Amino acid sequence: MSKSFEKAGILYLIATLFNKGIAFLTVPIFTRILSTADYGIVTTYNSWVSIATIVLSLTLYMAIRNSFVDYPKNTADFLNTIITFTCVFGIAVLLITLIVLQIIPVAYGFVAVLCILQGFADALIMDYTHYLMMDYRYINRTIYMVFPNLISVGCSIFAILYLFDTDLYLGRIIPTSCVYLLFAIAIIFQVYHKRRPRINKEYLKYSMAISLPLIFHGAALTILGQSDRTMITILADASQTGIYSVVYNFGMIATVITTAMEGIWVPWFISQMKLDNKDSTNAINSRAVDYVKLMTYSMIAILLCGPEILKVMSSSKYWDGISIIPPVVVSGFIIFLYGLYVNVEHFYKKTVGITINTIIAAVSNIILNLIFIPEFGYVAAAYTTLASYLICLVLHIFRAKKLNKDLLPVKSFIIPLAVLIGVYVIYYFVLDFAIIRWVALIIFALIIAYVEREKIAPLLMRLKKKGA
Repeated sequence: MSKSFEKAGILYLIATLFNKGIAFLTVPIFTRILSTADYGIVTTYNSWVSIATIVLSLTLYMAIRNSFVDYPKNTADFLNTIITFTCVFGIAVLLITLIVLQIIPVAYGFVAVLCILQGFADALIMDYTHYLMMDYRYINRTIYMVFPNLISVGCSIFAILYLFDTDLYLGRIIPTSCVYLLFAIAIIFQVYHKRRPRINKEYLKYSMAISLPLIFHGAALTILGQSDRTMITILADASQTGIYSVVYNFGMIATVITTAMEGIWVPWFISQMKLDNKDSTNAINSRAVDYVKLMTYSMIAILLCGPEILKVMSSSKYWDGISIIPPVVVSGFIIFLYGLYVNVEHFYKKTVGITINTIIAAVSNIILNLIFIPEFGYVAAAYTTLASYLICLVLHIFRAKKLNKDLLPVKSFIIPLAVLIGVYVIYYFVLDFAIIRWVALIIFALIIAYVEREKIAPLLMRLKKKGA
């Protein structure tokens, strides 16, 4: 089992770095071949795809995680039910959308249809990859993590450069939706290869009880993370949305590590929680401390070298966004922290509480955006989002502690957060002094290497043996 975790962890990390790296490294390409307005429209569209995915999936993929606890011998049949229901529901929503658009023609109706199709495809991919994650089929999961994004990026660049003269944003949207739809069709064939489509009422009822409250959680979470772009477009302009979206790619650093580690953290966390003893609790707390340290080090590093990375990855028209790098980076760290506590709530199936907390944070974000974006534009959005994520973190900590007061002690995370906020403040004093920031980064790396030498040395020894 330990070898499986290690192999899965390494592969997920490589795959996620590759996957997110593609998105990160292609930002300089898309920011140069798209105008700030086109780039802003694309990011706004992606926000709506995220919401469509939540609605069309009904977050049933979260029940797949729990099925490995409550239906360990019937997980394949459970997946069949989820995929079948998702297909039926997705087709129904698409037909309703087409009928409405025939009756009430609206601008960007074609884009709305693409949004539904891509959301449907994303829903199926989410269902299947969650099943693969829990089944430790990490190679198959890696394929679905990497290739849809890789292929869609290549097709989009070709389409923008050679197929579209105007409305260049369509060159990014159309290829992406088509590629994801093809992968979704492949999943359907894989699931039904040995089993006929069927809906088991017991499994569906079980899934709905867990997942339905999470629809509002997912929607609220998406609104919390994505509404800024839509509101900047409406309350300011699409060019500001483009700048904001480019800078927000710095949040990918947290996403890369979290996504990679979650693939092994969640199954391991659930296995430890099922043991329900003091040793398992101590193991979780110990691993969580290491996990938080890793994230803290990553966030500090990206803060110190952030301005130069932004200048490399974008043209000068996006450089005004350098000022909002700190709140964006800290927001990514806060998202990671509250995710740890949300996993506790998921295990105890307290999904209603998860939803309520996230809705409160999302509503707070919208209200703050309405107040401050008209006056301060995208700069305000960065800080209102950070404030809303902090609210979300506090609420989830309070809820998780009610369920299990011994898990994930808050005091273990106070110092890392305080250190990160300290670097956040220092950032503005040394913003114009690149040499000072990079020297500080090197010194910081050396200090961490020394402090963590007892953990780094065994890892280097294992890598050396594998390379021999």
